[in-house]
Amino acid sequence: MHAEKIDFLNMKKLAFVISSAVAVMLCMNVQNGFSQNAGETKCDGEDMVIQKTNSKGDTSKTTLRVPEFDDGISDVYAYLDEHVKYPESLEGQRAEGTCTVQFLVGADGSISQVTVARTSGYKEMDEEAVRVVKEFPNWKPAQIDGKAVAMKTQLPVRFEYVEQDIDD
Repeated sequence: MHAEKIDFLNMKKLAFVISSAVAVMLCMNVQNGFSQNAGETKCDGEDMVIQKTNSKGDTSKTTLRVPEFDDGISDVYAYLDEHVKYPESLEGQRAEGTCTVQFLVGADGSISQVTVARTSGYKEMDEEAVRVVKEFPNWKPAQIDGKAVAMKTQLPVRFEYVEQDIDD
């Protein structure tokens, strides 16, 4: 065990945070009473088109665009990779986990109501994921029929512990 500690001390610790934001950000809760289960849904580029038929046979069409950070998911990855830090208190455990953070993107693009939707199993990882999401710059807000609306969305943030030799 002592030799294992010495080997551990001779290693340079490097943690990578891998964000695995998923395009499942589509079809999340939309404030203002909009329901995602109210008809046929088709994707049309960046938009979702929801077609509903009422009991009288009248059909209506609603266009939904989900919130977006900068130029899309690759920018979310880049932001998380740059800002999320592996919790120092967990380095000795070499812990890994994924925390799913839920938040509201306001009609003005601001981020609020940041909470843990699914824990990583580690308080420190969950707190770090929430901290970083709270610090996101404004997003492009969701839109319903071209009008900006507030929308809740979720973002998984993966923490992975990786070691590299000092010689690297």
